[in-house]
Order: sequence, then structure tokens, then C-alpha cells
Amino acid sequence: MIHLTKILFFLSLFTLFLQGNNFKNIQTFEADFIQTITNQSGKNAIYTGEIHIKEPNLIKWQYKEPIIKFVYIKKFTVTIIEPELEQVILTKLNKEINILTLLKNAREISSNKYISNFNNIDYTLELKENMLKAITYKDELENNVSIDFTNVKQNTPMDDQIFKFIIPQEYDLIKK
Repeated sequence: MIHLTKILFFLSLFTLFLQGNNFKNIQTFEADFIQTITNQSGKNAIYTGEIHIKEPNLIKWQYKEPIIKFVYIKKFTVTIIEPELEQVILTKLNKEINILTLLKNAREISSNKYISNFNNIDYTLELKENMLKAITYKDELENNVSIDFTNVKQNTPMDDQIFKFIIPQEYDLIKK
């Protein structure tokens, strides 16, 4: 299971990257993704899904395989819906995640490749045709994480309905 802190940090990193570097004028972003986590033994965990972002503060991160999970972020509220577990995790953030530090540290290391360090983790960001193609990093457990984006769309119309959700009554509600 992906830890809430990792999800929040990745989404912050991603949002920051859209706001900085070559993406200052992005109003919407959507893409399919494949996230591969490789442990020290060489075993892979592969997740697929899609992401939607709409300025000023709407994010939907939807995992499709191997499990279904929805992560919604609006301002300081994070809602994670896990249908297979019939649970919802609701988190109120008491402070804003400081994404400016990451932006200030991002630097181009080669054509279409950037690196940034945040919380002692180096993130490599790759572009293709001025769009985010991949993010790679080694997490705190020494796992190699790679997130590849396909079918990227920027600044296309996006209905706010994408970011609305209904929590079924029978789901357990966990507040953090």
C-alpha cells in the first residue's frame, strides 16, 4: 500500500513542476501513468492509472491496476477512496506543503532533463516535446520509483465534475 505521505509529496512535486520551469502557464494537465517501484531484490510493483490537475487547486490521482484507488486533493483536504477495502481516508493538512523549495532547487542537467532535491531525495524529471514524460527517484526505503506519463494533455478544457466524488455510506471513514 502506498503511504499517504508519499502520495502527498509526489503530488506536491508534480504540481510544483507544472508551475515551474517550462510550465508556468499550465491551467490543466491530464495523463495516463505507469508507476513502477523496484525493491532492492529487483522485484517490481507496477501501478497504472491517470491523473487530472486543474488550477488553482484541484487534483485527482486515480489508480486502476492492480488495485483501484482514488486520491483527491483540494486545498488542504486530501481524500483517499479505496473501494476494495470499502474505506475512505480523510486528511486535513495543518500547513501547506512547501513546494517552493523544490522549485528553487530544480536545475536542468541536460537537454529535457531536470534534477531537484527535496527532503534528501533527488528527483529526476524528464520532458518530451515540452511535456512531462517521466519522474524517477529513490525513496527512503531504497526502492527505485519510476513514473512514466503517456497521452499527456495540457490546457485542454476540463470539467470540474472530474473532481467530485461520493463516499458510499457503508465505507469506513478514517480521519487523520
